[in-house]
Amino acid sequence: MLGRLRSSRPLLLVAVVVCIILYMAGHRLSSVSIEPPSFFPWTAASDRNVSAYVSTARQTSLLTPRERCSGDEFLVVVVPSSPGNSQRRKAIRNTYGQWIRQVDSATTTRKLLQLSDGWNTLNNEDEKSTYVARKDYLDHPSPLLTNSKVSAAGDVSQGMTRELFSLDGEHDMKDNSPISAKSASDETKTATTASVHHTRGPLGPRVQHSTFAELNRTLKGKLFFILGRENSESGVSASLMNEQEVYGDIIVEDFVDTYQNLTLKSLFMIKYITNHCPDVKYVAKVDDDVFLHVPNLQRTLITKDTSEKLILGCLFCYVRPILNPTSKWFSPRYMYQGDHYPNYVSGTSYVLSGNVLTPLLAAAIHTPLFHLEDVFITGILARMIGVKPRDSMDFSYQTRPTNPCLYQTASMGHEMEPLQMYKLWNMLHLRGMTSSCKPFTAAETRGYMPSKCDANIIHNESVLLCMYICIIITTSNLCMRYCSEVKLMYAMSLRHQAYLAGWPSG
Repeated sequence: MLGRLRSSRPLLLVAVVVCIILYMAGHRLSSVSIEPPSFFPWTAASDRNVSAYVSTARQTSLLTPRERCSGDEFLVVVVPSSPGNSQRRKAIRNTYGQWIRQVDSATTTRKLLQLSDGWNTLNNEDEKSTYVARKDYLDHPSPLLTNSKVSAAGDVSQGMTRELFSLDGEHDMKDNSPISAKSASDETKTATTASVHHTRGPLGPRVQHSTFAELNRTLKGKLFFILGRENSESGVSASLMNEQEVYGDIIVEDFVDTYQNLTLKSLFMIKYITNHCPDVKYVAKVDDDVFLHVPNLQRTLITKDTSEKLILGCLFCYVRPILNPTSKWFSPRYMYQGDHYPNYVSGTSYVLSGNVLTPLLAAAIHTPLFHLEDVFITGILARMIGVKPRDSMDFSYQTRPTNPCLYQTASMGHEMEPLQMYKLWNMLHLRGMTSSCKPFTAAETRGYMPSKCDANIIHNESVLLCMYICIIITTSNLCMRYCSEVKLMYAMSLRHQAYLAGWPSG
């Protein structure tokens, strides 16, 4: 037995050496600098000193909101938008912005849509009817939803939409519908008939057994939009000035508004809130193609300790930089040299507690700028200030269908066009629809779950390969000892990567 073990040692040594060589070769290959595309603005010669772009000592805004924070805000929602996205901003103000502003009577249906230029782009009355709620369904459950649960994976069907939304004609409520006389009479007692254009309160009167959160009006909020300039030569356009005159909720900062400058936009957001809303408990950064269910987000945040430093969103772990220069998320080696990013949350929407804003901005001033905003703000800077980003099922980077039943728990829906926001807003105000929803599982609410998030897990493939070879060749402790050496090399490599990336390795 001893002789066989000794005879296997040369083969074992060769296997371990091959593993190490493969790892080192792969690491070197991934470190090869790839020439960025011509349109990529952050070249190797670019100044990545954040203080060259974001001054913490002086006022740099080209346009500031008319309405300011009062000092007792629980939640400030900031929407990064582009100068040309006026219809998205209007849709946000007219839908979930009403929750943030806590309007007394939430406007829905055709009247609201006619305020939007998007109404005129609809092709026909059939299409328009999709976004107009019938009075009948404001107070009575839908037979279609009572019969069966709406699939979490898809939108409300066209047939169901036609049943729920109609411009004219009477809906035939059959006597043989599955709604019992008792449930109908109970709901009649608890609900006051709403007009076609309004419901009473943001979510209407409370429906018995409803699992939907209601707006907490004791928690004050503010809504702002933050933009840059259209190009290096332009100032603030006349159309944007007119929009500001009407709404007074826009921040315009002095930088060119492009995807590669999103990091600057978020840093300007943090700067503005730090200076003008210093006592805010939470800040939600929400892209302008995201629908935010404010009552659900309130319900999530109210359970948190406000003294705790919090970064909350859809968590990504052990993500490797993309070296393909044609990718939207291209990361040149001269900007980031590590094998993987620190854990971070998706930039589609996330929440920062007010007490992390000043530390984040201070850390940014002393850290070379990285163009992928979510990685930089919630990953690299978060690690520098000692805050671990946390995952929440409220958030998802994936596209969520315009299915109101998903919003029993979800706080946001991504990749929504303005008319989809109107449609979802209307459906969330149909008491008959929301009271008929059945609970969804976590998997139905979000199809993605973060993995490899434990820092104690060894992720390096060479270590796993080494152990696999050990199992095949021999079960000796000697083999495992060689693998431990590879593991040690990996740990040293991580510390070196941390040093190169400019953030602590602890």
